[in-house]
Amino acid sequence: MTAAGTAHKERIDRMKIIDSHVHITSSASGHEPLYAQAERLCYDKLTIMSLQCLSPAQNAAAALCKLQNPDKTYVFGGLDYVSGRDFRTQAETLRGLGYDGVKMLEGKPTTRRQLKLALDDSVYDGFFSYLEETGFPVLLHVADPDTFWDENRAPAFAAENGWLYGEDDEPYERYYVEVDNMLRKHPRLKAVFAHFYFLSWDAARAQYFLDAHPDVSIDVTAGIEMYENFSLDPESWRRFFIKNKERIIFGTDSTDGVPDETELSTNGYAQMEIDFLTYAKPIEIYGMKLHGLGLPEDVCAKILADNFIRLVGAGPHRMDAAAVKKDAELLLGYIKDADDRLAMEGIIAKL
Repeated sequence: MTAAGTAHKERIDRMKIIDSHVHITSSASGHEPLYAQAERLCYDKLTIMSLQCLSPAQNAAAALCKLQNPDKTYVFGGLDYVSGRDFRTQAETLRGLGYDGVKMLEGKPTTRRQLKLALDDSVYDGFFSYLEETGFPVLLHVADPDTFWDENRAPAFAAENGWLYGEDDEPYERYYVEVDNMLRKHPRLKAVFAHFYFLSWDAARAQYFLDAHPDVSIDVTAGIEMYENFSLDPESWRRFFIKNKERIIFGTDSTDGVPDETELSTNGYAQMEIDFLTYAKPIEIYGMKLHGLGLPEDVCAKILADNFIRLVGAGPHRMDAAAVKKDAELLLGYIKDADDRLAMEGIIAKL
């Protein structure tokens, strides 16, 4: 290793890293690759984001991970749409069980197709009020890259994943109107907007959003389009990151399907994101040519861990295993899909 490389490694080793945004399958096992990656990349902790709104065993699976790795794992639970429980009551339950926050995928257009609920719908008012009153944090996925609404500009993977949106979907800008409405009603909400709020194409607009809502944060979880956009003007974005160093949170969208190997490419975007923040040099990954920001050490420390700790807490909340099991058993009674029932039964057996 070169002298510069050694110095960079020592710099990273001095900093705490919390991956604030990872995902797991709804199974009772098989999550080890995610923790292996965390070990390779020297994470202090990771945060599992439940997709409960799509898969009713996700909260229980994430809770089981936390119970098995209590010092390493934060968990943001999600709302269920099968039990009929009102959303405020669900938030109270999640907090009481020991979840560390709430994850909402409700703002993704494909989820919107299923749930048909706007983010500023009054059905969520009590829920958001409870989060605001208690300081219980929420991470929201809102919209998608603006190119996904234009088949001529959308990347191939958008079409492959069913992420092309048309006249039967809400327009891109509608999601931002809903969020502004929601934040006007709940201005003290401790909200994090995932994937840079899909505004990496417009620094001025991203800055306006942060200025207009001083209590919110954004995360740098890829969407690779984000890093491609940053790389078009790294000096300007470096200034943006330094100016907003207390409003940006590190996350990767890693899953428990990552291979247990040591090459950079097998760590997916996680290693790239760390290098992007800390190196001021060209970075190549999966055929893409990016350019790192090389942020000052104090800025990296805030983005990689300190901002998340200030928002969520220095360590994961203690999870009540017996209460989690009771809640999972209650929810099992509402699950109709055979695969979902099987997944939940497997989790309950291990709780």
